[in-house]
Amino acid sequence: MNLKTTVLAAAAALILTPAAAMAATEQFPIQVTVEATVPSATGLQISPVGDWAGQTQQMRWNIATQSLAPIQQQVDMKSGLGAINAYLTTEAMLTSAGNAIDLAVNVAGQELKVGAGNAVEVATSTEAAASKRAAVAITAAAPTGDGYVHGTYQGNVFMMFESGTP
Repeated sequence: MNLKTTVLAAAAALILTPAAAMAATEQFPIQVTVEATVPSATGLQISPVGDWAGQTQQMRWNIATQSLAPIQQQVDMKSGLGAINAYLTTEAMLTSAGNAIDLAVNVAGQELKVGAGNAVEVATSTEAAASKRAAVAITAAAPTGDGYVHGTYQGNVFMMFESGTP
């Protein structure tokens, strides 16, 4: 190899080295939005176990019984303000086109009805002060006549928990 070829090869290597290094580097940014709520230590605290309340719950079809399986979840409750009461803010039901399936909602073994005037106690003051884990069950009403009407049903269940004197 002559001097000219060696110099050209070295110059090409110096020119290509930064380009090769840059080509090997890739970047991919990730942005994460973070939120946190810290409740009052003496106030009302309600926490769905496993964060299920933020997720769509599937009421599965039981082919053997030709019925909808209930949704079974849990909620942690705590309050330094006294007993915890609960009620539904609207009727709980699933709808599909013009058809509806009523839902029964139970918290800590107590069926919830619509309206603050129908609130039921789901944790005594002693239980609320210490913290209580309670079962939540959402059950489809039994069909009338020939069974459930075919369709894709959706709905929302709005539960309200209260503690303390208004």
